Amino acid sequence: MTMNRQEPQSLSVAAPGGADIAAAIHLVRNVVLQSALDCGCRDKVHEALRELEDFERQRNIVKLLAAAREERRKIGLLTEMLADFAEDDTVDEGIVETASLMFLDIAAAAQEGSRLLRDALSLKTCK
Repeated sequence: MTMNRQEPQSLSVAAPGGADIAAAIHLVRNVVLQSALDCGCRDKVHEALRELEDFERQRNIVKLLAAAREERRKIGLLTEMLADFAEDDTVDEGIVETASLMFLDIAAAAQEGSRLLRDALSLKTCK
């Protein structure tokens, strides 16, 4: 049995269920490592749990990338809606206010997309 194991970095809580699955894996790992199982069995369980963590990590990365693509889609739709605003030099308060809100929505979607991609990248590099 290898005694110098490091705890893998926990799975992201950004993906639904990620924290629950990570907590369950952590619990199983603690129970097995503190049990009276023989060394070979502990190593097999540890390896199976590591593979499960890798699988969950990849699943969470896919979910995060899909969510980032959704933010990109929102930005595209809002940008298309803003195209009409750029065509006219008249200052209609309602149109200007609406355009201002659209720019805020674009900024929020861009910020969220950036966060999702950073989370996906951090999961990718924590192996």
